[in-house]
Amino acid sequence: ELCDWFFSLLQHEMLPGIFATVLVAQVALALTGVIALSTFGLAVPRVAGRGGSLAGHLILVILRSFPEYMLAYLFLQIFGPSMLPAVLALALHNAAIIAHLLGREAGAMCAGLRRDAPKGLALWSYELTPRLFGNFVALCLYRWEIILRETAVMGLLGVTTLGFYVDNAVAELRLDRALALLCVAGILTAAVDLLSRGLRRRI
Repeated sequence: ELCDWFFSLLQHEMLPGIFATVLVAQVALALTGVIALSTFGLAVPRVAGRGGSLAGHLILVILRSFPEYMLAYLFLQIFGPSMLPAVLALALHNAAIIAHLLGREAGAMCAGLRRDAPKGLALWSYELTPRLFGNFVALCLYRWEIILRETAVMGLLGVTTLGFYVDNAVAELRLDRALALLCVAGILTAAVDLLSRGLRRRI
């Protein structure tokens, strides 16, 4: 009977939940990296100009200040129930955090550049991005575990990640299933955290 319970949970909730959680987290992480790497220059005066950097800094601060759940709920109203709202919310929030940190580092680097050094897109492409790429990868790896954890919780908004199945189990008072799924979410998050730490040490 216990084996039947476990295999039923594995087949109908655990495996689909893990797959959806990992898929959404990986897509969100990839989009986070693309957005962060392409926008951190918006916070650097020598790249975007004084006015442009102020506007870029303000945008990044606003995006990183909005909780992922608020952004996901907003996108849910626009795009309807799917994985897209969760991916966009996670990517924009985490990309803004990473881009803001990289922008501060880039600004400190620019303070030591000579006056006739390139500006704008050339500075971003050939000077800042190569020098900050290692830090960029480390920050993405650091946020990876956080993105995965938040992806699981996004199930409360209807995305079919582990949180979705936990919410359904609680609503049906099947607390044994809810507890088992919470343990799986914790183990998955811990595994990604250990992998992320190992990769960051190698970098």
